[in-house]
Amino acid sequence: MRRVPRVFLLPAIAAATAILAGCSSGSGGSSSTESEQAMYAAVSKPVMTALSSPPAGHKMVGTAADGLRLAIPDGWVTVQGAAFRRALHDLGLSRAAAKQLQAVVPGRGSANSLDVAARGTGGVAALTSLYCAPADFPAGTSPATGLTTLSEQEFTAANAGNTQLGQTTVDGRTALLSYDQASIGGRSLTVLQYAIAAPGGRACYTTLITEQGPSYEPAFSQLRPGIQVLPTPSS
Repeated sequence: MRRVPRVFLLPAIAAATAILAGCSSGSGGSSSTESEQAMYAAVSKPVMTALSSPPAGHKMVGTAADGLRLAIPDGWVTVQGAAFRRALHDLGLSRAAAKQLQAVVPGRGSANSLDVAARGTGGVAALTSLYCAPADFPAGTSPATGLTTLSEQEFTAANAGNTQLGQTTVDGRTALLSYDQASIGGRSLTVLQYAIAAPGGRACYTTLITEQGPSYEPAFSQLRPGIQVLPTPSS
């Protein structure tokens, strides 16, 4: 499989199979890493209901006001205000254009988003953002088609050089796993995202941004069983 600057949409099982095949073409593309293989293999497995409680070494974050709850490792911390801006700085995102930042951090630290940082040597190593917004799918649009269109728009705005999409489920709902590589603010970032068709006509996002893709790709797929899609407070 060659890495090209375009979007691929594959069922999660097919995506896992394609990546596990080794991508050994001699046409100039790079082979997939073991961490990518593990990530796509994990999302090919059905998870119809979210965890009722966090596993050992994890804690729950998020409320109905955020639209999502998520089980995160104990060492990850929520960030807002100055801490959120510092996380953006550590990842090179403080120099991102407005459209780029919106694409990779959909909530952009607003009151309607929840942002979680994983600390590493010298600062924040990864930022995970939870955010829900009206999907505004055209009438009659299937969730998978609508989410694909939104994801394509986002990663076009991010000037992505390599984006792949795999259809999966999160908390029993139609979702897409997006894998993206983008150069933003002079940094080479990996962006991993679940875009989820949520009740109330919403699209909800769990997005992780890091320079250390191989370290966080398996960890990101392991977040999936702990993501709970919540109804809006008014529903």
